[in-house]
Amino acid sequence: PKDLCDYGMIPEFVGRFPVIVSTQGLSLENLVDILTEPKNSIMKQYQRLFQMDDVHFHITDDALWQIAKTAYSRGTGARGLRSITDKVLMDTQFVVPSMPKVHTVYVDAVAVRGERPPILLQDPNMTVETLEALMQEQKDPHKQHEAPEGAIPVNIQEHTQLEDPVEAPQEEAA
Repeated sequence: PKDLCDYGMIPEFVGRFPVIVSTQGLSLENLVDILTEPKNSIMKQYQRLFQMDDVHFHITDDALWQIAKTAYSRGTGARGLRSITDKVLMDTQFVVPSMPKVHTVYVDAVAVRGERPPILLQDPNMTVETLEALMQEQKDPHKQHEAPEGAIPVNIQEHTQLEDPVEAPQEEAA
């Protein structure tokens, strides 16, 4: 547009021209950066959300890459990152406030793929490093999708319904 203004056209007229710009799609690296780098990134928002309940939020690099791969394969780009992350952590973010012993939420690629829910660490002696060491020791492929002892996955039945609230009996008017 600057060259058109230099040619002599007024900016008000140039501003009405449609602008067509071609862009390249985001790479996996770009998507991972979007998850972690911005000042108010999705992962930082989840860290703050869990910090309100004094819970540490840990997500592995493999989980970040899995979220990015899922968004990339769906073709949703950066907009899809939020919905994928929300789907993984939906139950967790509502269960954790009612569990005062939980000190860490652990999300790995297995949880992002939906093969197991995120892991909640309750045992004060169970750290992220200890959990990862225990998971590395599990050589049985069937047990790799299970949480080691001292860590619990979030399991909420999809069909569980809350009971209807009991209404207080109304007093009859005298």
